[in-house]
This record gives sequence, structure tokens and C-alpha cells, in this order.
Amino acid sequence: MNATGETLAAIYKVANVFIYADGDMSREEVEPLFEFFQTFPSVDDKMLDLIIEAADKMEDERAIELISKLDADGKQQMSDLFASIICKDGVLTDDEKKLFFNVQDVCGLPDPSFVKKEEEPARPEPEQDDDDQIIPAFIVANFYGIASVRQSEHEDWATLGGELSDWIGANGVEIVRFTPALNKLSEKLRLNERHLVFMVDRNPGNKTVGDNMTATILYGRGYPLYGNIVFALETDKGYEIEGFCTKSLLNETFAAINEAVDGLLRVQE
Repeated sequence: MNATGETLAAIYKVANVFIYADGDMSREEVEPLFEFFQTFPSVDDKMLDLIIEAADKMEDERAIELISKLDADGKQQMSDLFASIICKDGVLTDDEKKLFFNVQDVCGLPDPSFVKKEEEPARPEPEQDDDDQIIPAFIVANFYGIASVRQSEHEDWATLGGELSDWIGANGVEIVRFTPALNKLSEKLRLNERHLVFMVDRNPGNKTVGDNMTATILYGRGYPLYGNIVFALETDKGYEIEGFCTKSLLNETFAAINEAVDGLLRVQE
């Protein structure tokens, strides 16, 4: 990617909006930006200081204009960079998702390359089998390691999100996606334009809950997650939450999850 100093300043400016989109800056979220700058041999510490200074003085409209003028390869890099920043901590908030879609739309960015499944053919759409079709189902795993299945016919997030929250005893949920462990499971299951996610309590607060080892292992960030969780599918485009619509995929997914966590889950009788 060839870029002028002004364009690099624009990238830095927009990237920082994504870094602070969830209200906090973490080292994990900053890493993709500085890894990007390291791909330019001419960008040393002095040059980076000049880029940051220029970014501070740049108007938002000018930054968007410069990114919009990048070629196809450059726009793909920007899509991957911005998506990596907001997904780096494993939790993508609604505000971060909305911000990404807005920037993607106004700058004409493609979908991030890491959500495309080109290496492995997608699971073929099953022939209609009335015995296999089920009301969309979700896998709930509590912090004791007990798993159960809950079902819902609701598709709109305004209603479904409330149900999912109730199932895990939460006032709202955060969606965990694109961790290394979840990516491996999605590849193994060969999901059709979808990926596996799980949801945790958005505000656990002072609730009396235990370490959910299943969540901790699949999160894989070096510290524990607490409380109950619920597994679901999410579409690669639009990031819409869905349940498992066939018994076969539901059972295959549970088996794959349990294998990934060394059999920690037990099915509720």
C-alpha cells in the first residue's frame, strides 16, 4: 500500500475513533494500528510523531475523504484494520458495530477478509427434512458446567436480545466473537456465511456468579469470564444473531464446543 504522510495521518485519526469506541483504550486494541505502521519502513518514531500531530489537526471530513480515495487493496487493508481493532478484545459492542458499518458505508470499504470462508467450502444447505428442522435453538452453559437448550421463534434483536439476557440472568449481553478458539470452531463446523459466538452478561456487577471455564477457555485472553453464557450463530454480513435451525447442527455444535473445552459441559437432564 502506497500512502502519503497525510493519508497515514487520516488512517491514524479514524483508527483512534475505533480504539476509543467502547469508552476505553486497551493495549490489545492499539496493537493492530502500530503493527500496520510497522509495515512502512519509512515510519520511524520521529515520523510517527509527525503523523500523530497531523492527525490531531486534521478535520474528520478530510480523514474520511482520504480513506475513501484509497485503491481496492488499500480499502481492504482499512476494513481489516478497523475490524481488528474493535474485535481484538473479543467483545464487539453495539456502538462499535454501528460505527464500523457507518465508516464502511461512507468510505466504500469491503467486508473484513477474516470473516470470509474461502479456504473451506461452506456447509451445503441441507435438503428440507421436517424431522431435522427445529424452532431456532440456543445453547446455554452456566458457570457450573451445565448445558441446556432454549428455543425462540423471535428474530428481531429487540425481542430476542431480551430473551437471551433473561436466559443467563443478565440485564443485557455482550457478544464475544472472532477469538482464535471460536474461529477454529466456526471453520470446523463449516458454517454457511455464519460464525459461532457466545454472549455474556454486559454488567455482571456484584452478582454472585462463578468462573465459567467454558467461556474462559474459548475467550482465551488470559483472564476469567464469569456467569452464564449462551451460544448462537451470527451472520457474516449484518452481524445478526440466529439460533440453530436443525437438530443435526445443534448436536454437532455442542459436541464440537465440548471437545474444545475438554468435556467440561454436562447436559442438563
